[in-house]
Amino acid sequence: MKHSFLDKYSELDSPVHRLDPRLRLTGALAAILIMVSVPKGQLEPFIFFFLFIVGLVWLSRIPFRFIISRCLIVAPFILISAAFYPISSLWGMKTPESLNMQAEIMVALSIMIKAFLSVVMITLLVSTGRFHDLLRGMRRMKIPRLVGVLSAMMYRYIFIIYDEALRTSRARDSRTPGKLVTGKIKTFGNQASMIFLRSWKRSQTVHHAMLSRGFTGEFPTREEHPLLLFSVLFTVLFIGLFLAVRIINF
Repeated sequence: MKHSFLDKYSELDSPVHRLDPRLRLTGALAAILIMVSVPKGQLEPFIFFFLFIVGLVWLSRIPFRFIISRCLIVAPFILISAAFYPISSLWGMKTPESLNMQAEIMVALSIMIKAFLSVVMITLLVSTGRFHDLLRGMRRMKIPRLVGVLSAMMYRYIFIIYDEALRTSRARDSRTPGKLVTGKIKTFGNQASMIFLRSWKRSQTVHHAMLSRGFTGEFPTREEHPLLLFSVLFTVLFIGLFLAVRIINF
């Protein structure tokens, strides 16, 4: 079975890929928090944020079309959220004449830009290293153990569901050649229930196999490496650029 991994481009070699997972996580979260802290309606700082992030994507060697495809997945939700802000403001006004529509549109644009740039940062965070390395970095940063275990389990078990979806789709196509014309709801409903039941059974088998091998909630880790000076300086410079733009446009 073929999978579309979250860390599809983790095997590339770039300065971003060579960063320690803890530094990548710190840099991504810091950049997102700084962008979110920009007052609503201010758009000038995002010109610099956009340039910094584009430079980081170029430096990571991850194809821009991959980043754009990830943004397109969440684009409908972001656009709806941004569009409803002026509508909600208009709804709460007793006198629509007192509403500054231009200011409301600026706020909606800032919300949309913040969301898209945050999605790009999260995509870079996940795509520039193995997901289990990122989880190991989270554990070393003393993030609650339960969060790391649940994330690791979700990452592993999602492929079981994906496998079963491919198998049931292949079985459905072999039994119903051509395009479905009638009974689509019933057919896809039966397929969804079959995916759930078969995935549940396989996940129980995997869980029992893990317990029989002595799984206690901790995944085996490789030898830890110390933080490199270059990695630390790179992360500090990246966060410093964001902070400088944020302070100048305060």
